Amino acid sequence: MFLESLAKAAANQCELKIGEPILLGVSGGADSLALMFGLDALGYDLVIAHVDHALRLESGAEADFVQKLAALRGWSFFSERFNVDELAKKERLSIEEAAREVRYRFLFEQARQHECQAVAVGHHADDQVETVLMHFLRGAALPGLTGMSFRRIMPQWDVHIPLVRPLLGIWRDEIDAFVSSLDLCPCVDTTNLDTTFYRNRLRHELIPSLETYNTRFKSVLLRMIDVLSEEAAWMDEVTLKVYQDCMRNEAENRIEVSRSDFLLLPKALMRRVLRHTIEKLRPDLRDVGYDVINRGLNFSQTANSGDQIDLIACLNLAIVQDFLIVKTWSADLPDFSMPLLVEPTYKQSLGLEGALNLRHGWCIEACLMPTLPDEPLKAVKNIPGDEAWLDYERLTMPLMLRGPVPGERFQPLGMDGHSQSLQDLFVNHKVPAHLRSMWPLLISEDRIAWVVGLGVSEAFKITENTQRILRIRLKKTTNDCQGQYD
Repeated sequence: MFLESLAKAAANQCELKIGEPILLGVSGGADSLALMFGLDALGYDLVIAHVDHALRLESGAEADFVQKLAALRGWSFFSERFNVDELAKKERLSIEEAAREVRYRFLFEQARQHECQAVAVGHHADDQVETVLMHFLRGAALPGLTGMSFRRIMPQWDVHIPLVRPLLGIWRDEIDAFVSSLDLCPCVDTTNLDTTFYRNRLRHELIPSLETYNTRFKSVLLRMIDVLSEEAAWMDEVTLKVYQDCMRNEAENRIEVSRSDFLLLPKALMRRVLRHTIEKLRPDLRDVGYDVINRGLNFSQTANSGDQIDLIACLNLAIVQDFLIVKTWSADLPDFSMPLLVEPTYKQSLGLEGALNLRHGWCIEACLMPTLPDEPLKAVKNIPGDEAWLDYERLTMPLMLRGPVPGERFQPLGMDGHSQSLQDLFVNHKVPAHLRSMWPLLISEDRIAWVVGLGVSEAFKITENTQRILRIRLKKTTNDCQGQYD
């Protein structure tokens, strides 16, 4: 019965192939011994690896025990001893987290070196029940209630080699019976009996108590896990499609999502899309909890453009215009290919020959109009936003191209005798806050003549007395510009 169940799980759920080596993590306990001898009986090629966490006095003897078993069967064997307690203190991790870190790092390193098709570990059905019950008591959502997977890529360890758990549908009693039939004496970890550990309390106290309400409690819970896993897999497909519909740009350190599209989603999908976005940037996170997602949703619904918060694991959540952006702390916010200065301190003069280059292939150039239009005032009203027509005689040439100065003010067209702060102008035009210091201004002496693309100054406007017009153009295609300066 045990071998039949193992064979189905190994071939179907774990997708293991006979003829390709499997890296098997063996502790020496009954679970890993059953997996080791069971897979061998089914004809799989094994490479045995053991990690000594140096947490118990008997750990060295357990390593020797596994090595002798491997030698008797002619299996390749590799082991390493780690000071988990020291690592936990250094990295500020729990003992369990530190042990998991060194264990899987070592197993996947060995799997790569020996070109193994998968890393296999001995988690079984009882472990699955205990894990999901722990997640339930901590208030997990659907992802936490689906438990462990038979086969899963763990990007923090390897992007190609999967972690497989062929025993996940087999109960501990069946495993113990199989090991007994082999006349083996597995190692016993006495810490598994210590009920000061949370999982052990579940195993030895809570689950037996729950079985007094339903003797089939573990079987019922495992069936629920299977059903929820199938539903979660379907929801994952829906989530991926919705994410792709909302996503506007995806980079290694930043993902931009349409805020308006995101906020139209049902709340359940909003949660899943945000969690999926976080996991794309931080695939090593084991759990993205309710509080993180709820805080992110509240921010997405109520914050203004330019706002940002710390989210989780050195990630920020920011809003820029209609974009909801999840990014690493070190990543810059996007500039959306706007015509910005190369850097905030950039300064250069603009005359009547050549052009000045801006970011993303934009450039700016100036020329005198060859003739004065018959109706200059009417013509000025119809010029596009990427051009400025100024009264040449009122200007002091050459003009200076630079960025804003803190507190600087501007006299917009039509506000004779009044001025407006650049800050207010930028806010009114919804210029993202992180881009304002690089927004190009054209200066005549010490006065702003044109806030590029946003507004012409009243002081240099075209009037009926204008004799010559300076035409300034903002161009996107670099081939149109013969820039004098980089």
